[in-house]
Amino acid sequence: MLTRRRLLSLLALAGLGVVGAGGLAVGGAYQFQINRYRRVLRGLDRPLRVVQLSDLHYGPWVHAASVRAWVKAANAEKPDLIVITGDLIESGLRLDWLKGIYQATTPDLDDLLTALGGLRAPLGVYSIWGNHDNGLPSVKRYLGQRLPKKGIEVLSNQGLWVRDDLYLSGVDDYWAEEANPKVSLADYRAGKASLALAHNPDFWDFYQGLPVSLVLSGHTHGGQVYLPGVGAPWTPSYYGQSYLGGWYSPGYSPASPPVAGFVSRGLGMTVLPLRINAPAELVVFDFIPED
Repeated sequence: MLTRRRLLSLLALAGLGVVGAGGLAVGGAYQFQINRYRRVLRGLDRPLRVVQLSDLHYGPWVHAASVRAWVKAANAEKPDLIVITGDLIESGLRLDWLKGIYQATTPDLDDLLTALGGLRAPLGVYSIWGNHDNGLPSVKRYLGQRLPKKGIEVLSNQGLWVRDDLYLSGVDDYWAEEANPKVSLADYRAGKASLALAHNPDFWDFYQGLPVSLVLSGHTHGGQVYLPGVGAPWTPSYYGQSYLGGWYSPGYSPASPPVAGFVSRGLGMTVLPLRINAPAELVVFDFIPED
């Protein structure tokens, strides 16, 4: 949980970053990488390209121009499928005193909807909710009613067959205590690929024994601020720095969850318009069948 003390610590870091680096840390927050991976996805019959966007945090720091740039980059990859793994908006986390400020300074939500409506993929565009989306229930309802009209289906403890060899499922956010992976996998048929979306990688523990080939998540932003010799001063994870980003293989420790997973560092930023050694990323997966 982000307390007032932790926020002040981040503000102090931000001040040092701006003064010491001439504002480069803030400017770099609006740049993003396109990272590509080629991996086997168990159960596929033929290749599949998926683009993942995560943690947009549309609000005081992220406006429609940034979202349009991400959409353009995603479409340029010509994906078969596009997924958004939560936190479409910035809510001020669990700090009630920030939520009113963030709502007042958030640009028109219809601009966000219009920008996201430009995403194109033949197998569809799918999203899940994150903790920030749940932090502003009225905004979540507004988006939930309008995203389908823009061609984006929200999966909230739901799943569907997007292709005859691929089942896609998604859960609500872990912190809302409403995520239910068993329900989302109710229509899965054994032997085919199963791709799951869960905003918070801490939730991977609940996929123990369930038929999932891979879980895609975001949430931790790579720490957003990662200092040499120190690491991330704060992460929104019960497991500290275990899930800062990248690939995770099944195992029995926080960094080796019971299911294969990938954590995106995301595209936006929370609390402050700042990224240090944790660059934003749009992720392109080229999944292939097993030999």
